Amino acid sequence: MKIRIEPYKRWSGGAKALGQRAGILRATPKQVEKHGDFTHIINWGSSERRFNGQYINDPEAVALASNKLATAKVFGAAGVPQPPYTTDRVQAKEWLEGGDAVVERRLLRASAGRGLHLILPDAGGLSPAPLYTKYIKKQDEYRVHVVDGEVIDIQQKKRKLEVPSEEVNYQIRNHHNGWVFARDGVVCPSAVSDSAIAAVRALGLDFGAVDIGYNVHRGKAVVYEVNTAPGLEGTTLDKYYAAMLKKFPQLNGGMYAKRRHNGPS
Repeated sequence: MKIRIEPYKRWSGGAKALGQRAGILRATPKQVEKHGDFTHIINWGSSERRFNGQYINDPEAVALASNKLATAKVFGAAGVPQPPYTTDRVQAKEWLEGGDAVVERRLLRASAGRGLHLILPDAGGLSPAPLYTKYIKKQDEYRVHVVDGEVIDIQQKKRKLEVPSEEVNYQIRNHHNGWVFARDGVVCPSAVSDSAIAAVRALGLDFGAVDIGYNVHRGKAVVYEVNTAPGLEGTTLDKYYAAMLKKFPQLNGGMYAKRRHNGPS
C-alpha cells in the first residue's frame, strides 16, 4: 500500500502539517515514474485528478465544494440548510426592498471571506455578481470538521478581545474582521453537527471543514461552505492524524514511522 498526500498547491499549510505528522510524502509524477502508481491519495483541496489510485476526497467532489453556486445547488437538492440564494439580481433587489440584507458573492471560488460584500437594505444598489445570498442573522458561527461521517473536531469563531468594538464585523466573521477560532468551552448544538455531516455527505466528500451559522433563538443552523483544504495545527492536526490513522493503521509505527520521525523530504 502506497499512501500519498496531494495538496491543491505545493505549499498548502494543512497538507504539509498532516504529511509531517503522519510521515506521508507529497504525491508527485516523479514518484510514479520511480515506484509505480499510488494505492491511496489523500486529496487536500485539488479538483484535478492527476494520479491513478483511490482518492480520499474525490477531485470531482472537491470541484463541487470549491464552487459556491455548485455547492448551493447540491445543498438545495439534498435539503441541507443554507441561506436562500439566487443568481438573479432582480430577485436579490427584491430581498433588499423587503428589508433583508444581501450578501454579494463576487467570487465563486474563494475562502476566508474573499469576495463577500454585505449590502444592507438602506445602503444602495447591488453590484453585478454571479451569486447572491440572503443574510440570515446568527448569534454563533462554527467550523465543524467531519471525517467519514463523524465529527472529529469543533471550533467556534470568537471575537479577538484586542480588536476595538468598532472594528469588529459581526456579519462576516473572519480573521481580518476581528475573529479567531477557539475550542475551549465550546458546546455545539446538535443542529450544527448534524448539518455539518449532511453537508459533507451531500457533496460526496470523505472529509471537510464545514462553516456554519447558528441562530440561538430559532434553534436553526445554516451551512455557508465546506473547506476541503483546512489549515491544521495543534488539536485539530492531532484529530485529523487520528482519523487518518483509523483509516490507515499502518501509519502507526509501520511503513511510514521513520519518515514521520524525521519529517518527509
